[in-house]
Amino acid sequence: MASAITQCSTSELTCSICTVYLTDPVTICCGHRFCSPCLCLLWEDTLTPNQMYFKRITFAEKQVIPTRESVSCQLSSSAMLICRRHQEIKNLICETDRSLLCFLCSQSPRHATHKHYMTKEADEYYRKKLLIQMKSIWKKKKQKNQRNLNRETNIIGTWDVFINLQSMMISAEYPKVCQYLREEEKKHLEGLAREGRIVFQQLKRSQTKMAKMGVLLREMYEKLKEMSCKADVNLPQVKTEGVGIFLCRNGFLRLAMPQPVNPQLSTWTITGMSERLNFFRVYITLDRKICRNHKLLFEDLRHLQCSLDDTDMSCNPTSTQYTSSWGAQILSSGKHYWEVDVKDSCNWVTGLCREGIFLLLCLKVDDHFSLFSTSPLLPHYVPRPQGWLGVFLDYECGVVSFVNVAQSSLICSFLSRIFYFPLRPFICHGSK
Repeated sequence: MASAITQCSTSELTCSICTVYLTDPVTICCGHRFCSPCLCLLWEDTLTPNQMYFKRITFAEKQVIPTRESVSCQLSSSAMLICRRHQEIKNLICETDRSLLCFLCSQSPRHATHKHYMTKEADEYYRKKLLIQMKSIWKKKKQKNQRNLNRETNIIGTWDVFINLQSMMISAEYPKVCQYLREEEKKHLEGLAREGRIVFQQLKRSQTKMAKMGVLLREMYEKLKEMSCKADVNLPQVKTEGVGIFLCRNGFLRLAMPQPVNPQLSTWTITGMSERLNFFRVYITLDRKICRNHKLLFEDLRHLQCSLDDTDMSCNPTSTQYTSSWGAQILSSGKHYWEVDVKDSCNWVTGLCREGIFLLLCLKVDDHFSLFSTSPLLPHYVPRPQGWLGVFLDYECGVVSFVNVAQSSLICSFLSRIFYFPLRPFICHGSK
């Protein structure tokens, strides 16, 4: 054993960091040797660990054994564990209860059936297990945790720059949106004005044709009146001539009678309207009840649509059953938006009521649909919604708006009203 120790000097077997005998020794390019755990920890604390590299030295068996035997020989006698009972060195370990035993204790009835190991073998075994665990922990820390740490450190170093840059980019986008909306508003208003002029010209042409037709009809009426006043002796001839002329002109009139213009503007989508209104989305609870009294409201509107002089217009009351619904919520502040399904009804009323009336009405006369708003009663020449109708209330600003949800377009708005009273949602509709 002594000759084995003399083959390696003490400095060659000692770690320069921990100054004890080498454990899992490694060497670096300059020739110095260290314990692998000591070197890893040193590099962990070094700012530039990549400036050096190391390679593992594999000791020959005759070198390794003397090194570890020399460690055992360096232990003082006071460190040796002596069995008090037998005064023998405890150089065995019981596998069952992990206790240190001398040879005589290992042969006792209590431990005779157990498996035993020499302390040096056990030390070597557990030392290897510890080294394996250390290497596993170090590998995970070095390769994974350190990589994550470096990533987080890099992010922290550039985070303020990123936030400032992101703020600049976002700030640059909002003026673009505003500019786009201003351009859309300009196109919308220009299109509305252009379409309004076209419809107005159609109405003027129709008015001129109807005025001319009125003059022609008066002339025919006066001609027939003149004929009817002639002497009876000439009446058969007058009747023959007058009836022939009347029938000829009546056939022409049926072909050339100008039809009224039903003006209707195009639907214009307003970008972002649906998204904006949905921020104030609420769900209205309705108290439904069947009621026939509201039929009079629709019949009165039909009579307004019918010409007083047109006796051929069919305005007979219908037997439609109407469903009237009041919202359970009473709205007295804030912004609120909800939607109503009107696709299964031709005649309907929806909006807000209480002390004031802010309603949108849809009325079908023959095959034509008309929209009206109340307070005062005004027609709206826009397409009726085919599915969902949106209702928006801004109580503080005094605004009630009606929206075609499918087209994201505005139907009409009550603007700059002052509400001194709470409002309740109201819906009334009949069958299709």
